[in-house]
Amino acid sequence: LEITTFLSSYLLSSQGDRVAMAHSVEGRFPFLDYRVVEFANQLPAEWKLYGLTEKWILRQIARNLLPEEIWKRRKKPYRAPIHKSFYHPNPPDYVTEITSPEFLEETSLFNPLAVNQLFQKASRGIPLSEVEDMAIAGILSTQLIYRQFIQHFPSPQRNQLPLNKIKVIRRNSEGTIL
Repeated sequence: LEITTFLSSYLLSSQGDRVAMAHSVEGRFPFLDYRVVEFANQLPAEWKLYGLTEKWILRQIARNLLPEEIWKRRKKPYRAPIHKSFYHPNPPDYVTEITSPEFLEETSLFNPLAVNQLFQKASRGIPLSEVEDMAIAGILSTQLIYRQFIQHFPSPQRNQLPLNKIKVIRRNSEGTIL
């Protein structure tokens, strides 16, 4: 599911090729070669994940090729600095609006004091942890969804529904229309 929905349309396109090519860097992704993927899909699960050790088979292969501090190193994903998209000299107006104490109280999804502390830290330029950066993205996304689809979403009035256009068809257990 992730390969179909997330990998090519988002990770490789938006996060990979576009970012790399914008800086004249050509990315090479050898583990995405279809033959490698087909081979990996045929491997037993215990060769891919051993306990909580990811990429176990690659680590075993790398033992004799790389120094121990490299092949034993934990996976460390790259995370874009999310907060820098929202906290700069000209932040978008909606950020202040959806993170205001009043709006946070209205949604009642987040602790306004904790959100305020986090966003003050970001606006002062204090370095944020990966978890804090992801929290900012989650808070902003959730608050925007609330504003767009709950607060500003019109509910249909009962008399607006086209009840006269609905046709109910009943069938018996053999499928014959009653």
